[in-house]
Amino acid sequence: MKNLTYILVVALLAMGCSQSTIPSASDESYKEDLEPLRPKILAIDDSMSFTIDSAVIKKDYSSIEPTYDVTANLNAVLDSIVSLRSNVNYVDGFTILVYSGTDSEKARLAKGKVFTILHESRPILKFDEPNFRVKVGKYYSRLEAQRDYAAIKKEFTKAIIIPEKIYIN
Repeated sequence: MKNLTYILVVALLAMGCSQSTIPSASDESYKEDLEPLRPKILAIDDSMSFTIDSAVIKKDYSSIEPTYDVTANLNAVLDSIVSLRSNVNYVDGFTILVYSGTDSEKARLAKGKVFTILHESRPILKFDEPNFRVKVGKYYSRLEAQRDYAAIKKEFTKAIIIPEKIYIN
């Protein structure tokens, strides 16, 4: 009985693994008429315009008045947002803190190094008693600060991106 099951299993595997026949390529090329499937332009009336170059039918909607116009409501909401935000003088953003410590000489050296790394930057040396801080850049998102941060991180291993308010003039 065992021999019979082994023979059946081997026979099924052999049949399953046999090569399937691949049709040979013929000299005839494939041809099919797709004309019945192409869209047809039925009629063009006076309210439609037809351009031959782009083969697009455009309808003229200039004479139609909108029934649910929200322009006045939208303008009122936008005006209220502007009036609420008119007294805000800053935007939440980010900056790169390059140096923070009590040594003023190290802070000045760090500010000078930042100039050599980022030529267009304006690093700020700020003294908040008892610490000196060197910050560079004003960015609206962390992603925006990432490119300059990567360049600075090579020279200043302790540099970090910190949140800061960016004042608007």
